[in-house]
Amino acid sequence: MAGKIVCGVKWGLIILYNAAIIIWTMTSVVVYSCMTIIFGAVSSRLARKVARLWCVHLLFMAGVKLIIRGASNIDRKKSYVFVANHQGYFDIPVLYTGIGSTISFIAKRELFRIPFFGWGMAAIGCISMDRKNPRNARAAISKAVSTLRKNNLSLVLFPEGTRSQSDRVGEFKRASFALALEAGAPVVPVAICGTGAIHNKRSRRVRPGTVTIVIGSSLPADEIRKMNKDELSGTVREIIARTMEENRR
Repeated sequence: MAGKIVCGVKWGLIILYNAAIIIWTMTSVVVYSCMTIIFGAVSSRLARKVARLWCVHLLFMAGVKLIIRGASNIDRKKSYVFVANHQGYFDIPVLYTGIGSTISFIAKRELFRIPFFGWGMAAIGCISMDRKNPRNARAAISKAVSTLRKNNLSLVLFPEGTRSQSDRVGEFKRASFALALEAGAPVVPVAICGTGAIHNKRSRRVRPGTVTIVIGSSLPADEIRKMNKDELSGTVREIIARTMEENRR
C-alpha cells in the first residue's frame, strides 16, 4: 500500500513538473517572440540575444545541465558551418546556449507557420526551406550562404533531416552539404549527447538531465574545397559518431 502511495506521489509530481514546463514554454514563447520581433526591427543582433536568453531560461526551467567541450576550437568572431547530430527538440536551445547567438538555422517551412514562435524565428534570421520542393530548397541554400557572408553569422545543419530514434547517428543526407561546400567557410563537427534522454520524438515527457556538446576541430575551407558532398558527409559523420561513442564510454 505504501509503495502504491509513493508511486502515485511520484507520478503526480512528474505530471505537475511537465505541466509547469508546458505552461511556462507557451507563455514565454509569446513574450520572448514579441520582444524578438520588436528588437529585430532595430537590430537583428539584439533579437538573437533575446532568443538566446529564452533558450537559457528554457534549459534552466527543464532542469538541463549543459557541459561544453572543445569551445576553444572556434573563434566566436568568425563564421562557420556547424554540422550536428539531431536527437530531440532541445538540440536547438542547447546549441544556441552553448555556441552563442551568432548562429542561424535552416528550418522546415511548417515551423514558420506557428504563431509567435515562427515569427520569432524569422526575426532572428532563420531560413525557411520546403524540403519537398527542390527549387525552394536550392533558393534556401543560396539565401543561407548570403546570410552567412553578409551578417557574419554561422549556420547550423542537421544533415540527418529528422530527430533520431536512438543515441546513434543516423544517415546523413548528402544534399545538406551543398551549402557547406558553397559557403566556403570552415566546417565544424558538433556532437550533441543527451538531448534524446531529456525529450525525444517517442515521448511527451521532459526529464531533467545533463547534455554534453562536444565541438570538434574545424575542417579548413581549403581542405573542404578538395572534397565532394559524399566525401565531406562521410568525414563529418565519422567524426561525430566517433565522438559520441567516446562520450558514452
